[in-house]
Amino acid sequence: MAKVRFKIAPDIELNIDLDVAGVDMNTRDYDVQQHKAEVYGEFEKRIKQAFPEGYRIDTFDFGLDREESS
Repeated sequence: MAKVRFKIAPDIELNIDLDVAGVDMNTRDYDVQQHKAEVYGEFEKRIKQAFPEGYRIDTFDFGLDREESS
């Protein structure tokens, strides 16, 4: 499972573990970006659970978390 790092807006960074077919720690950034709908769909599902009253997202950028896991 590849750990995908989400960066929401300029000041918030969230991490999420998501199993994405064909993506591992060596996958090129361009190839990771081809899964935007899948990644955003999982994020949206989780954010709706956390904030059922509603939320607003202005920007959505993401990429693999290539930092060493602890």
